[in-house]
Amino acid sequence: MNLTFLENNLKSLYLQRNLFAVLSLILSVVLLIESIFLFSKSERIIVSPPVVEKEFWVEGHAVSSTYLEQFGYFLGELLLSKSSQSAPAQREIILRHTDSSFSGNLRKKLFEEEEMLRNRSASYSFYPVNVQVDQQGLKVTITGERVAFAAGKQVSSKEESYVLSFSYAGYRLLLKGVEFTEGEK
Repeated sequence: MNLTFLENNLKSLYLQRNLFAVLSLILSVVLLIESIFLFSKSERIIVSPPVVEKEFWVEGHAVSSTYLEQFGYFLGELLLSKSSQSAPAQREIILRHTDSSFSGNLRKKLFEEEEMLRNRSASYSFYPVNVQVDQQGLKVTITGERVAFAAGKQVSSKEESYVLSFSYAGYRLLLKGVEFTEGEK
């Protein structure tokens, strides 16, 4: 009698062991598959600022054209509209968003510009008319009217186009170049 009881219990234990072994194997395979999907997935960050004019997104290797446009417009305003009083604060913001390979040259030019604005009691405003985006090249072209003032009086008005070049790494879009062309209005 004890022998039959022992055999039945052993069969039951073998069955449970085999069942749990198969279940553990299945769960391990599922975990491995989920891990592969998790690590091969590219992440998209959706940014929600206080005021959203256009929808935009940021991925591990790319940004949307609307994000590029808005970021270029933001930096364009900081670079192209300033006075001797606002220039130091604008310089700090601009340099925070500048690629390290370009920041030394840009810093030097911004300090020279601040000195010129201070010496001449000058300021200027830029009124964008058109913004074009090259998403693959990470470039934004801003065209508009730049009005210069000296001692509170308008001294010139020019139509100018600026090309802002960017680099993108580690979910950060950084300014890496500024070029301009101008035409007398």
